[in-house]
Amino acid sequence: MAADGFALAGFDCEAEQAGYWNALPPPFRLHGVRADACGIRAEDGMMAFGEAKAAGDIDNSHTRDQLRVLGFARVRKTKLRCPLYLAVPRSCAYALDRVLADVGLLGARHLVRLHVPEAMIAGGRSHAA
Repeated sequence: MAADGFALAGFDCEAEQAGYWNALPPPFRLHGVRADACGIRAEDGMMAFGEAKAAGDIDNSHTRDQLRVLGFARVRKTKLRCPLYLAVPRSCAYALDRVLADVGLLGARHLVRLHVPEAMIAGGRSHAA
């Protein structure tokens, strides 16, 4: 997100590699779900969301609910879909494909997939930014 010009405004939990982002407040709730991170791009006011999923947290109802909300969020003025950055362990790319297909987001142009080494998303919760 940051590399694409989004200034992080919210970051949930704490990640060793996150630096000052750890001091940010948690992102706002949107229709009952909260992203791991959210940011805004000053040049055009575009909002983006970031979500990281550990191997055991991809194919479940909570993740599907998050994707149905965050993956279809739109900027009010332009009606453009907000970018959604999704980080998952490399070994889980196919599991993510199945879930994205189920919720209607497989191949979505506003979805940025990050397939990272397993060690970057350890255990239960980690964060994408």
